[in-house]
Amino acid sequence: MPQTPEPETYTLPPAAPFANHGRTKAAWVLMWCVCLGFLVTGLGLMLSNQVVVIVGVVLTVGGAVLSLVMRGMGLGQPATAGVHTDQRDWYSA
Repeated sequence: MPQTPEPETYTLPPAAPFANHGRTKAAWVLMWCVCLGFLVTGLGLMLSNQVVVIVGVVLTVGGAVLSLVMRGMGLGQPATAGVHTDQRDWYSA
């Protein structure tokens, strides 16, 4: 006689997921600065111009710092409040 598996029980997350899917102003600044920085760095490497390479690296790192500052100002994805690591389930992972 085959055994029937026990039914799976799932619980809902403590809060609804964010509806912006990570499309925040801080994320857009990071994406554009990093893309532009890599483009400038690549152009500097092709032209063998050290100044252009340094400008591209500074632009890339500066974009990351600017994005972190913008997130600290509240323009990024908010941190999930009230969700502890021991309470995470399949939906919040």
